[in-house]
Amino acid sequence: MAPWAAATERDAAGAPLRRFIPPELYSGAPWDGSREMTLRPVDVTRRPIQPADHPAITIKGPLPWSEDASVLTLKRTRTSRRHGHVDQVFRINERGDGLGRVSDDRPGRVRRMNECFKFPLGTWSQGEVRRCRGSVIAVLEIDVVHACAPHALKFRWNDEGIYVFAPGRGMLAVLHGED
Repeated sequence: MAPWAAATERDAAGAPLRRFIPPELYSGAPWDGSREMTLRPVDVTRRPIQPADHPAITIKGPLPWSEDASVLTLKRTRTSRRHGHVDQVFRINERGDGLGRVSDDRPGRVRRMNECFKFPLGTWSQGEVRRCRGSVIAVLEIDVVHACAPHALKFRWNDEGIYVFAPGRGMLAVLHGED
């Protein structure tokens, strides 16, 4: 956990101020502490703990983006009870401060998009809110213990839900309708 503890700057009293968020927090892959904003090789399958019936999520990459092979992406796959097999493709946005979806493929519906971000990357502050092309991320807790997982990140995305990601786990919880 050494690189994860060092990712957070704290005030004199120990309260978290700012945190560097690497792509590995999104995927749950190991992180070596590098502050270079790049997608590293990953092939992991994890199941969030909340809600208890959430399907397992597989994240693979980096893979070349079909629109521009020079852009690397992560592919997120899961099987939804409502939608069946779901493939989503994410890339680091132009600003370097988030992962944004570039496609969302579900049975009967394929959407290509240019989402700015759905997951924060880079340096963010406790309580910070950022907006970009219709997406809004509000960091609620920058470094918290959630369900016994240290150094978790808790944020709200587009007022659609609260997400918790933890080192070695990736998405730990989706808390729709909660504060």
